[in-house]
Amino acid sequence: MNVQQEGVGAWNLYRLYSTFTWSSPKGCLGYFKNGHTALVARQGGRITHLVGFNPNSYLLAGLLQTIRGNNITVQGMWYDDSAMVHGPTAISYEINVSQNQAATFANFINTLVGRSDLGPHSPGNTSYFYSFRPAQTEANAGGLVGNCGNMALVILCQFLYEWGKGDYVDMFRNWVNRNQNTRNYGQGPLMGSISNAFSN
Repeated sequence: MNVQQEGVGAWNLYRLYSTFTWSSPKGCLGYFKNGHTALVARQGGRITHLVGFNPNSYLLAGLLQTIRGNNITVQGMWYDDSAMVHGPTAISYEINVSQNQAATFANFINTLVGRSDLGPHSPGNTSYFYSFRPAQTEANAGGLVGNCGNMALVILCQFLYEWGKGDYVDMFRNWVNRNQNTRNYGQGPLMGSISNAFSN
């Protein structure tokens, strides 16, 4: 296990500036307003891929959230979120695996970019949606609903089980399944637990 403090400082305007990219200019608003959780692969000490589940349309999600609150469901999509590593509050919780396992994971999360499902082997008849409150909205969505935190954990935990690291899966589940609120906002308990691990 390894905890990395990626960003430096916490000036809010810098959070906007540091995560802005021309390829996804609205993404920085999501990082700034809501925070974000993504999957990271580091090989040889260098981050090779950083991929996260986001609303397919930041504009639509933001508009619906403003009008109807957090109980909304929109089409989700995986993005290259490498810009978020420059955010001043960025922290990564990393698990040591073999070089081959790291390469397999990095290659897989790279194939997610631009997709709206959980990868090439996802059932073709299932729809995947993004919601700020998936625990409330999934029952009425007609598909699988998640936010950035729990969709990332679905992917990560699958790999950890296959690699015989189920104790980490149990740890993550305990972090985010304490009550209904943390099932909705899993990234809050994740960030808090990672920060505690970083400070200890």
